[in-house]
Amino acid sequence: MSGNSKATYIYMSIYYSLIFMALGAFSSYLPIYFNEIKLDHFQIGLLATAGSVTALLAQPRWGLAADRATSKNRILLGALLFSSLSVWLMPAVGGRFWLLFAVSVLFYAVQCVINPLGDTITLEIASKSGFNFSRIRTAGSVGYAIMAAVAGWLLDKNIYYMFPVFSGMLLLAFLVAWGIPKVEGYQRDRKVSLKELFANRSLVRIYLYTLAVNSTLGFFFTFQAVFSKEQGISTALIGLGVSIGSISQFPFMIFFQPLYKRFGIFNILLVSGLINAFRWVLFATSSNPIIYLATWAMHGGTFMLFYLCLAEYVSTHVPKELKASGQMMNSLSMNAISRTIGSLLGGLYAGWFGIRSGFVLSSIICFAAVALFWYFHTLEKKLTSKHGEALEQ
Repeated sequence: MSGNSKATYIYMSIYYSLIFMALGAFSSYLPIYFNEIKLDHFQIGLLATAGSVTALLAQPRWGLAADRATSKNRILLGALLFSSLSVWLMPAVGGRFWLLFAVSVLFYAVQCVINPLGDTITLEIASKSGFNFSRIRTAGSVGYAIMAAVAGWLLDKNIYYMFPVFSGMLLLAFLVAWGIPKVEGYQRDRKVSLKELFANRSLVRIYLYTLAVNSTLGFFFTFQAVFSKEQGISTALIGLGVSIGSISQFPFMIFFQPLYKRFGIFNILLVSGLINAFRWVLFATSSNPIIYLATWAMHGGTFMLFYLCLAEYVSTHVPKELKASGQMMNSLSMNAISRTIGSLLGGLYAGWFGIRSGFVLSSIICFAAVALFWYFHTLEKKLTSKHGEALEQ
């Protein structure tokens, strides 16, 4: 790695640390804030769904805009600044639900572009500069882990502190982002339809599997903090759990490239689906603090493996004209659509049968998804093998 590449690596690692420090003080604690201002389970689920549905509508458009832009960086800068400022609208409207719903839609319409567009830019720079994207992403998890632990202690004193911390971290990231090397879009001369992204049948099957498994994660991210508080888990311990979950991702990020080359995306995603299933069993059946922290220790083998597998697959198998759109679709399958299902339908289910029952159902969904993913992958391999034999004859 050259001197310039090392400098870029360090610079972008700082950027990722700041972005995920902001999320570490915000995403896991927002449901607690909603609970604090006396919203019920269904309203909390509906607000989480507002963000997911907004992202579902906005991210494909952001992806095409980035693929056709002279500079993807400018879109990223605008999203960082707007998100940092608009988050203050949430505490400003207080517990007035429909106003809170409206400002949440406004906030998420732009905030949803930050992570997938940042990944698109970083993956391209990484391929040119000779360093691994997963190593830079590790810096993000380090920042997330540190902030999650600090935030758990800080927000236990006053949950409203989450807003200045989140806003401040994004403003710092905005300043750092000015120094990220410029990355252009590739559709300025030739327009490519988003439908071409789905010509890859393997990618479509991966997306469907990802959607099923990550819907259960959507339920978890929406209701785990509320459920934990109901079980007598303190905000400080929740923060420690989130921090452990972030730290548990480090080995998978550091060794992801050799794991990916050795086992391939199918085997990695299959194992990750099983880890999810067993995690929800433990979360549903025990409120012991040690077991609670153990479920967070399993987090590294769930979300992060899906995230890195999809980022790597799109980066290497999708045409350059659709790379930003591909990363946006990754975010849709892992976050927007799955969070909508997990939050809205999960909120309805939790309202009728309880949050604990929701985690039992989540485990069943994951076991079923793993079985179907294995079956259809095996079936396609057999059909491909037979087709190859027929061609040889």
